[in-house]
Amino acid sequence: MDAFQNAYGWAKEDLIGEPVTMIMPERARELHQIGFSRFLATEKSKIAGHPLSLSVLLKDGSAKNAEHFILAERKNDKWRFAAIINPR
Repeated sequence: MDAFQNAYGWAKEDLIGEPVTMIMPERARELHQIGFSRFLATEKSKIAGHPLSLSVLLKDGSAKNAEHFILAERKNDKWRFAAIINPR
């Protein structure tokens, strides 16, 4: 988490318990909600397991490009998601 704070300015206390959209630029939030809803309805993903170039919202309000690798796993009838985010 220290590396994330150094790269983007967010401390873990800022993010724990908050939705992932908190680190998304405003313009990406609606697209995320649409894509996530589609995934929940179909359980098919076009982005999980593939590197993506997306922006991350910095704590100061600016944005920075980063490579995202999103993971999705179904366990005990529940989906779990994680992302590896590497600054560029």
